[in-house]
Amino acid sequence: MKSSRLGLRREVLILLPVALLLLVVLSTFTLFSFRGALGLLNEERQDEAARIAAETADRLRARAGIPTPMELHVLAPQARSVAVIDQEGDAVAVSGDLPSGGLLAPAEGGDLSEPVGAGPNEALPDGVAGFAPLDSGHWVRVDLPAGVLAGQQRGLAVLSVVVLGLNAALLLLVLSFLRHLMAPWQTLLERARQMGAEQEAGEGEIEFLVSTFERAMTNLETRRPEDDIAALERTLSSSLQSGLLLLDRAGRVLSLNPLAAELLGIEPPAPGTPLSDALASQPELRGLLASAVAEQSAPKRAELTIRAGGSIGEIRSLGLTVHPLRRDDGGVRGWLVLFADLTEVRRRAEESRLAESLASLGEMAGGVAHELRNSLATLRGYLTLIERRPDEESIADYLAEIRREADHLERVLQDFLAFARPGTARLEEIDLAALARRAAADPSLAGVQVGVRSSTDVRLRGDAQLLERVLRNLLHNAAQAQAEAGREGPVEVGIDLVDGGVELAVEDRGPGVSEEIRERLFHPFATGRRGGVGLGLALAHRIVTLHSGRIRLEDRPGGGTRALLTFPADTIVTQGNEPPSADAPPTAPSGEPQTKSL
Repeated sequence: MKSSRLGLRREVLILLPVALLLLVVLSTFTLFSFRGALGLLNEERQDEAARIAAETADRLRARAGIPTPMELHVLAPQARSVAVIDQEGDAVAVSGDLPSGGLLAPAEGGDLSEPVGAGPNEALPDGVAGFAPLDSGHWVRVDLPAGVLAGQQRGLAVLSVVVLGLNAALLLLVLSFLRHLMAPWQTLLERARQMGAEQEAGEGEIEFLVSTFERAMTNLETRRPEDDIAALERTLSSSLQSGLLLLDRAGRVLSLNPLAAELLGIEPPAPGTPLSDALASQPELRGLLASAVAEQSAPKRAELTIRAGGSIGEIRSLGLTVHPLRRDDGGVRGWLVLFADLTEVRRRAEESRLAESLASLGEMAGGVAHELRNSLATLRGYLTLIERRPDEESIADYLAEIRREADHLERVLQDFLAFARPGTARLEEIDLAALARRAAADPSLAGVQVGVRSSTDVRLRGDAQLLERVLRNLLHNAAQAQAEAGREGPVEVGIDLVDGGVELAVEDRGPGVSEEIRERLFHPFATGRRGGVGLGLALAHRIVTLHSGRIRLEDRPGGGTRALLTFPADTIVTQGNEPPSADAPPTAPSGEPQTKSL
């Protein structure tokens, strides 16, 4: 199968240059044939114009005086224009519209004895003109339309550049193919000369290659198995960038390259040195290799920590592989051990893990700051209300909200201080509409009104504090977007049943989501607002995903952004037709609240 693919590849490499050469020849022949045909057509059109001009001149000689335009038109009705011109090219009489480029003198110096034709050219971009002598100082000029011919000539100029350019590129490609086809031949010749073979006088390259191949086959037939290992050592030792150790079948050292000796911190042993003596300072490596030799099995890959040069040397990490060298009958004739220094690789991996840990720490700190800032703004809002109206009965409600926000802050700190271990969601039955109204009453929304619409009484099983955090983040984002855009109107929250679950929508009239951040909306620290931390949507995505839901942002019809939270049907506990009361507290479905890991 492999040989057939190689044969097919060789055929393609041979046939492709031939096909490209044929394509170059055919395209060039077609181009010049087209050019010749256009030349003949141009000559025919010019001859026709000259003939009509001569016939018109003959008819005018039989008349006396200067002809009128109507008479000129009658003499050559098929012409676009007919004119009688003098030696300077000025018109004496004209019928029709002459080209805007002006009149042409029939010949340099004004001496014209035979009818001639001209065009298309710069002065006649879309026509041809015929000139015929009328008398000693005047000529008849006849213009015929030749727009198609002129267009074909202009197209021919472009086509010539394209075809000749492509043909030049194809010829270069053919030359590269030929060089590629000749590369194996040149490589064989070079290798034959490197082997020390001398080409005799009068001997061709093919005879030289055949004789070199025959000598190589003869040497292979008389070669001993031990010579193969020696040749392998000579070939690999100088070219490998890894440590190399060659052992015979009994485990005696045949070769240890300088890089391997440097990694192990030992002197290269003499050929035939037992493994126990050569690796006396490296007991772990010695034991692994001795086990492989004794059991006639090699580990695919192993990593060892050694101390180069003995007990006081540098600690290094080595990765090694052991390969058995087998004879044709399957027996082991020796062992090839390759190993490399992984100390720097492990150090970089450790630095990478440390960098990731620091990045996680930075994300945690940013998230804490984000949540504290929002909650402190809420507390500050309620305290301002209390200061403005200290005698109102609603102070108790404000204090209750402050206590709720303090509990929320404690939950935030607990979650982020325990960032290294999975968090939990305390599952209970939630009145989704009441939760939305409680989040909408947040005084830190900078006076932006929030309208809550619920088409059904839906209760979900979830964590009320976490979901309220999501809604507050979305409402804060919506309020800030409208404030920055300078647009008025309420932020709208809608709750509806959809196929497969329940959907909560938060709609604003802000500027919408910018394209440069749309793909990174839910990534930590991704924000399109000046001064924003960029963790609100990331935390919202995490919390909604924890509840088996889905969150997405899309453009709102008429301008703005719509945030859609969709929860699956299996999270719905009950549903009805009447909207729930805003004062209805969430209750657990039964017993203690359930928990779910983040």
